[in-house]
This record gives sequence, C-alpha cells and structure tokens, in this order.
Amino acid sequence: MFKNKSKDEIISFFQGSNYTINKFSKNEIIALECSPCKSVGLILDGSIDIKRVLTSNNVVHISSLNTGQLFGEIIAFSNARIYPATVISSNPSEIMFIEKNDFINFCTVHPDFLEMFLNDLTNKIMTLNKSITTLSLSSIRQKISNYLLTEYKLQETPFIKINMTKQKLSETLGVPRPSLSRELINMKNNGLIDYSKDFIKILDKEALEEILME
Repeated sequence: MFKNKSKDEIISFFQGSNYTINKFSKNEIIALECSPCKSVGLILDGSIDIKRVLTSNNVVHISSLNTGQLFGEIIAFSNARIYPATVISSNPSEIMFIEKNDFINFCTVHPDFLEMFLNDLTNKIMTLNKSITTLSLSSIRQKISNYLLTEYKLQETPFIKINMTKQKLSETLGVPRPSLSRELINMKNNGLIDYSKDFIKILDKEALEEILME
C-alpha cells in the first residue's frame, strides 16, 4: 500500500493515531503461530516472511511482504484473532503496530485509505487462494506445473524468472527442497522444461497443462 513512500512519510500519514514501532533483527520471530493478534502490522522498513511449520517439520512458505505492506489485518478482524502462521523478519525490520480499534477509526476518517486497504485485502485473499490450490495438488510435478503456468500468465513469457531462492520456492510449493531439485531434473530430462540459476524455461506448455488434469 505504501511501496513508494518513505518511513517518515508513512509515520506522518498516521500522525494522530495510536501506534507503537518495534525493531526486529534478521530471522527474529515477530509473531508465533497461534499467538493472539490484536493489532495490524505495517512494515516501515525491511521485509518479513509468513510461514507454517507442519507436523512433519516441513515448512510451507505462505507469503513474503516488504516495506509499505500490511499484515495481520485479516486476522485482527476475524473471530479467532490468532495468527494462523508464524511471522518472521527476513531482514532487519521496523514494524508499526496499530491497535484494531484505532485502525478502524483511521479508516473511517480517511475513506481514500479505506479504498486502498480493501483493494490490498482483496489481492491478499487471491494470493491465499493460489496457495490453497498449490497445496491441494497431490504430486510435486503438479505443484511445479501449476506454479510455472501461473507465472507464465503473470510474466507473459515462457522464460519464467524465479524471484526467490530455491529454498523459499520449495517452501512456497510445500515440498522438501531435495525433492523439488530431483523433480526439476526429471522434468528437464522429460523435455518439459529447461532451467538455469534464475530462470525456468517452459518447453512444453501443453504437457504441463495435461499434468494438472491427471
């Protein structure tokens, strides 16, 4: 929401509202899964990762958020009001926390902000739906195919730029990293894809679509 705003501009925007600002070091936990969520977080500086640790100790990467983005807003307005996943500072970060009622009052007084907030909320729900679709697929090959076809639509090219580490990609797909590497090799040997360090090239789009239908 505030991607093009500086930290001082964001703080000035919320002048008159009640908030606190906390600093977190790299890999420090901001909020644990199942802990209470009573406020909305706004990243003033740095970036965060939202992850779930499954019973099998596999980690599912849900999303990454950067400076100017909100988190916890969906949870704060839910009935449960507990974090469904762990929030981690992926880089040294500075976070503004706004209490739920203060956030509601701010939205009431600033309808232009409310419109931006609802747009951002809608986009996050769509992203969550994509994550649910990925996790519902049964095989690693299906998960990779779904990811590549989704990125093909977004990037409008068969040369898919991977904007994350292989570890984070494996967490996004909900699969162990060694299993992801093995399946990428298998798909390359089958003539479905080719890849380098930062790109995956789709060689047979129709075959990837058929994999999703299996």
